[in-house]
Amino acid sequence: MKTRIPQLIILFALTLGVAPLLVLLVESGGAIHIETTIFSVLAFTLEQAALSTLLSVVPGITVARALARQNFAGRQLLLALFALPMAVPAIVAVLGVTALIGNAGVLPGLISPYGLAGILIVHVFFNFPMATRLFYQALQSAPQEAYKLAAQLGFSESATFWQVEWPLLKIALPQVAAIIFLLCAASFVAVLTLGGASATTLEVAIYQSLRMDFDPPRALALCLLQVALCTALIGFAQAAFAQDRGFGILRATRFRYAAQSKVALAADWFTITLGTVIVLPVLGVILWRGMSHLHFTALTWRGLGTSLCLAFASATLALILGRPLAKARDSASRVLSLSGLIMPPAVLATGWFLVLHKLGDSLALTACFIIALNSLIALPYVVAALRARQMQLAAFANLQSNLGISGFNAWRIVEWPLLRSATTQAFLMALVLSLGDLTAITLLGSSGILTLPTLLHNEMGHYRGADAEGTALLLLLICGGLTFAAQKLGQRDA
Repeated sequence: MKTRIPQLIILFALTLGVAPLLVLLVESGGAIHIETTIFSVLAFTLEQAALSTLLSVVPGITVARALARQNFAGRQLLLALFALPMAVPAIVAVLGVTALIGNAGVLPGLISPYGLAGILIVHVFFNFPMATRLFYQALQSAPQEAYKLAAQLGFSESATFWQVEWPLLKIALPQVAAIIFLLCAASFVAVLTLGGASATTLEVAIYQSLRMDFDPPRALALCLLQVALCTALIGFAQAAFAQDRGFGILRATRFRYAAQSKVALAADWFTITLGTVIVLPVLGVILWRGMSHLHFTALTWRGLGTSLCLAFASATLALILGRPLAKARDSASRVLSLSGLIMPPAVLATGWFLVLHKLGDSLALTACFIIALNSLIALPYVVAALRARQMQLAAFANLQSNLGISGFNAWRIVEWPLLRSATTQAFLMALVLSLGDLTAITLLGSSGILTLPTLLHNEMGHYRGADAEGTALLLLLICGGLTFAAQKLGQRDA
């Protein structure tokens, strides 16, 4: 029963988003008019997602191998810095890229930050560090006995890679690639800000069809394409995650038994340096320029207050829905926990926007829809953070029954001590995602709702660069601090 309630809530939200689209489909006689321009939008969506994935995964593997092979004092610090881009709101990353290579940037004229090139730079900034950390974790799971045996048998470095490291990397590769491709295919803020008429994805095209042209039939066709694309990618990712993990760790010792050539050593350090160049300049320019322009005006306080209220409500709702879904083991719960990925935000927002349009654009209802959309986007991360702890709790079920511990006592004595840090970590992750969100409020928002991301977007749109840099730094510090706290909780649990 406890699982049914969040399932029904999510199904109701999905139905409310899909029903207006189905009504449009019926009104049009079941025929969907697909223009030739829609195929060009689909082609660009796939092109930029494929290029972003390639540019994130290939360097990610090489840098992860270099970090795994070289044991130096600042390795853990560098890995921690690689986690920071996940805390950076997309609009802040866009500002960092334009401040770095834009016309008035630190390196003007190096490359245009607009169009396909700018979109790829932002996507690689986000996804390359994530890919590096995931591949590094895969390599860390290799048993040291395998390296020892390879050294005893006189394996070359390439043979060691193919025989020891590649079996682990090839399992992680389709998972990481599918996740990155899905995130880039559903990218909204970066494409909306840096794209143009020839650089438009399905998500942005849906927004333009509704908010600018108010062409619901075209939006419906785009929505169907987006759902089909995301469903296929989710299916591929789920199949990849079902693969066998191969051999496991026998000991926790970390030691390289094989000597490394000078050429390989130099290549590793060059690769590590290149990886830092991809990530740190964008973060550095935000900190450097933002420090001198940090400001607190009435609009800043208003945006901060609204952002915190919406984020706390979204994170709380995601936690309420996610806890029972993480505890359940049925396939329906697993699918519904991924609803924010399977059903792209632009698709849900399209249906909800049509509902709002019918009801007169109520400000309170708009805020409720923004909270609901943000909670669905955060739901997969919340469930993933809680599921491991819930699986540990299952081992205590028989003991609780034998001891007669149930109800509040079960929660106080067994569940909460084990779930406390994981619950806090999940809440902080959802809070960061909601604080930096511009997608939901852009697709659904009205002029009466001002958050820090919308304030930053307005400042950029009105060429108030100094104000935008200060707002970006404030947003980065808040999201970065929350992400750091979530990581510390995760390390303590580990």
